Amino acid sequence: MRRIMLAVLSLLCAADALAQQPIWERGRDRRYEIAIAALAPGSTLGFFCSAYQVPNTAIISLHNVVLSPLLPDGKNFDLRFVIDGVKYDLPGIAKDGELLVSPADANMELRVQEVLEALRAGKNAQIAVPAKAWKSKLPLDGADWALDGVFEKCW
Repeated sequence: MRRIMLAVLSLLCAADALAQQPIWERGRDRRYEIAIAALAPGSTLGFFCSAYQVPNTAIISLHNVVLSPLLPDGKNFDLRFVIDGVKYDLPGIAKDGELLVSPADANMELRVQEVLEALRAGKNAQIAVPAKAWKSKLPLDGADWALDGVFEKCW
């Protein structure tokens, strides 16, 4: 009985520690300015700006272990954000099991900026790949800080 209680106590402590890990992280290396949301084990949403090389490139990357085998390289899929009830669809392309969105023109840059602003100010969000019937909650705790200026040097 004592072992069971110790096991339950350790599981509760581990669950509490996992619950307190930050969802959003921000970083920089020699090539990229990065903001990443850890959605679940094996599932991330990343915002990358290659601000220190030419040409500067903004990339949104969705990686999910369940979705990855369903994304054949070179095929186009929309990445949908639903933020506080407003839907934003961004066209993306599959590469190496990830769905990548990279603004190629001023119109797309504006759409990505709208998504970033909505994420930073939002209360509730969800991301989806409608063509593959996949969706996930997107927690916004820390998004304001992580996404602040992430693509500033990319435009």
